[in-house]
Amino acid sequence: MSTWDHTVALRTDLIEQLAAVPAARWDEPTLCTEWRVRDVVAHLVLPERLSVLTLAGALVRSGFSIQRFVRDDAIRRGSVPVPELIAAYRAGIDRRTVPPGRNGEHLLADLFVHTQDIRRPLGLPWHHDPDLLTLVAGVVQVDSGLGVTRRVEGLRLRATDTDWCAGAGAEITGTTEALILAMHGRTVVLPELAGPGLDQLAARLSTD
Repeated sequence: MSTWDHTVALRTDLIEQLAAVPAARWDEPTLCTEWRVRDVVAHLVLPERLSVLTLAGALVRSGFSIQRFVRDDAIRRGSVPVPELIAAYRAGIDRRTVPPGRNGEHLLADLFVHTQDIRRPLGLPWHHDPDLLTLVAGVVQVDSGLGVTRRVEGLRLRATDTDWCAGAGAEITGTTEALILAMHGRTVVLPELAGPGLDQLAARLSTD
C-alpha cells in the first residue's frame, strides 16, 4: 500500500469505530494532555484546511506559539456536536493536503499516533500490518520537528514484533507501536518497553 492508501485506511477505520461510540464518551480524556476524544478528532481535520496564510494569522493571535494555536484550535473546534465532527472528518478522508513544511508521510505518522491516543483510553481494538508500523516508525525516528531526534539520541530502538530497528547506543526493545508512541512522548507506554536505555528515555520524556 502507498502512503496515501494507508492514510485513507487509517482515517476510515478510526471514524467507523468512533461513529459507534456513545457521544458521552467523546468527552473522555486521551493520551494527549488536556485533549478529549472530540478535540483529537478536530485536530485531525486541521491539516486539511491549514495554509501558510491561515497559519501566519493564527500564530499572531496565539503569541507566535504553534503549540498554543494547535491546542486552542482543537479544543474550540472539538466543542461542536459530535455529528458535526463526524461529518467534517468524513469529508476529509480522501484529501491529500498537508500542513506547511510537512509531507504525506509526516501526516500518516501523526494520524497513526493520534488514532492510538484515542483507541487506547477508550479500549477500542486495533490491528496494524507490519508495513505500516515500520513505515511510521522510520518517519517518526528522524523527525526533528517534533523533538524526536533529541529524545532518541544515543539510543538503539529495536522492535520485537517487526524487523524494524534504528539508532545506536543503549538498546530499548518493545512492540513497534509502543516504540512509536514513546518517541512521540507518550509516557504511558514506558512499562511496555525494556532494555538498558529505558531509564534514559524516561528521564528525557519527563522533561518534555
